[in-house]
Amino acid sequence: MGRWDILDGDNRRNAEGRPLPTETGQQPLATDISVGRGPADEPPATLRERTERTVELPGERSPDQRIRYRDKDKTYYLRHSEIAAMTEIGSFRTVDVRDLSRYAYGDDEVRMKRDIDNLREQGLVEEKTLLRAHQDSRKVVTLTKQGHRIGRKASGLPVDQRMYHGFVKSREINHDADLYKVYQQAAQEVREKGGKPLKIRLDFELKAMVQREKLASKELSKDEQRERLERLAKEQGLTVSGATVHVPDIQMEYETREQQLERANLELISEHYRRDDIRGKAESGFTLYARGGDTARVRRALQDTHTVERILSI
Repeated sequence: MGRWDILDGDNRRNAEGRPLPTETGQQPLATDISVGRGPADEPPATLRERTERTVELPGERSPDQRIRYRDKDKTYYLRHSEIAAMTEIGSFRTVDVRDLSRYAYGDDEVRMKRDIDNLREQGLVEEKTLLRAHQDSRKVVTLTKQGHRIGRKASGLPVDQRMYHGFVKSREINHDADLYKVYQQAAQEVREKGGKPLKIRLDFELKAMVQREKLASKELSKDEQRERLERLAKEQGLTVSGATVHVPDIQMEYETREQQLERANLELISEHYRRDDIRGKAESGFTLYARGGDTARVRRALQDTHTVERILSI
């Protein structure tokens, strides 16, 4: 995932001691259309943030050195590890803080809490506690609008890697918060085979792409519309049936050991999926994941399809 590869242990350990590149002049960000369940990257018409200089606050020493950022009339002070955390959160929109501690901080919960507290106090992240029936509550975090502006510029991510901010609908937060863990499991398998994860696309981005294509071709004949959808699906590593392009929760782009570019479509099956929905996802070639309690139900739904060899549990 670009500069802050969330599976790169060296990045996690060395993030605080590595300087960010100097920002010399502002390049406009690509304008993206936000559809689906909430806002994403925005046109930077009013963006005025810039890295002024590296400063060390009183009493602090490296690796707690901070970078000072100006955004409009406000100044923010950020450690490198805090920038890395914002990158993780923004790339997935919603992240469980326990998963963030595990994957981005190597289980250093104290360090993670310190960073999140500082980001929250500066108005860059927002936390929410979710109450779940028959389960422990969970705390999740997302970027604020200000956090998105600062994180987009400071992250060092390639321009085609989207970042998001703001919570989605309440009933979808639990599902979306688990996608970070799904990605981690899939990316680990890629690494174990000698590959390298490069970027991710969430369903928000993929659905927006499909919707734009449908709007652009709405005056064409049904056959031409279908032909254009099939072409788009093939180009983007998706499948289509009728007028429906099947979109996964996450699409991971990665490089194989042989330096071939590949895509993996990852889907987390939730309790809301019907049997036919599960089969449809499997027939689309998605790699299916389920929470431990849902795994048996998913296996029963796929018992006669012979389309999926395994259901991965998160």
